[in-house]
Amino acid sequence: MNSEIKTDPFSWNDNFSEEALEDFQLIQKGLSYVTCQSIGLALAKLEILENQGCKVNEEVVKNGT
Repeated sequence: MNSEIKTDPFSWNDNFSEEALEDFQLIQKGLSYVTCQSIGLALAKLEILENQGCKVNEEVVKNGT
């Protein structure tokens, strides 16, 4: 049996909010209320930005400015 793994190059413009929210639900019981609140709000903001079609300028990410 042969298996082949295919990968795509990473892009900062991939949508990660859905996966991040699922992962967050797995760990949130072990976190404080304040920590859950700040992470949850950041993930909600990420989802809104993705839904609005906002894109990351990858040149800025590479240069750090």
